Amino acid sequence: MFLVKNLQNLGLTDKEAKVYASLSEIKEATPQQLAIRAGINRATSYVILENLLKRGLVKSAMKQKKLHYIIESPTQIINLLEKQKREIEDRINQAKVILPELDMLEKLTSQRTDVKFFEGHKVAQLIQKEIASSKPDRIDEMYNLNIALEYFPIAYNDHRKALNRKKIKTRSLIVFDSKQPILRSPQLWHEEKRYLPSDKFPLYAEIVFFNNKVLIVSLKEDLIGLIIGNKAIVNGFKLMFELAWQGAEPYKLESEIKK
Repeated sequence: MFLVKNLQNLGLTDKEAKVYASLSEIKEATPQQLAIRAGINRATSYVILENLLKRGLVKSAMKQKKLHYIIESPTQIINLLEKQKREIEDRINQAKVILPELDMLEKLTSQRTDVKFFEGHKVAQLIQKEIASSKPDRIDEMYNLNIALEYFPIAYNDHRKALNRKKIKTRSLIVFDSKQPILRSPQLWHEEKRYLPSDKFPLYAEIVFFNNKVLIVSLKEDLIGLIIGNKAIVNGFKLMFELAWQGAEPYKLESEIKK
């Protein structure tokens, strides 16, 4: 039993170890004889012996029209393990070759685009709920003030008021109609504002950045909203926002704000 256990530690199965140990004791035997000595059925002994034969641990010969199996030198076990070692080393080398490709694939799959699509008259409610559930600590946004107030008129449950209560820092890049007084919108708790005239920078969408996501809402004809969670895409949009922010000038003429 001790020999069987050691053979198992070398990689043989329980039945392979029993058959090999039994054959080691008598050096040569038929499958039926080995089945009796190892305590397994004869059909199984044929399968086990063929496996040992393929590994080079036994050899076969026909004697008196009967198939006999003969134990090979015990050093064959070392040869088998050395062969397995070389095969493992080859696999390790193959893995090293394809590792850069696997790393690239992992990076691509880890940045799979998380997209949510909204449409219809409840777009505003769904989007406000999405932003609120994300619990952002900062928001950057760009929108056409005149058009946005047409689609999302100020209400008692206005999402900007909700953001105000949570004291979320905000940068607002506001596109406005320079031919009209600037319309009033709810002032946020800690909001920086910059303005762009709509005649030079026409914008028919609202774009909001929060928690490594970008929200895009079409404000022309049917309301359609899209939230994208891919970091590379968000960074691309964020770069455009930063360029626009740097190009805009703070607009602080309170006398021109419509009361």
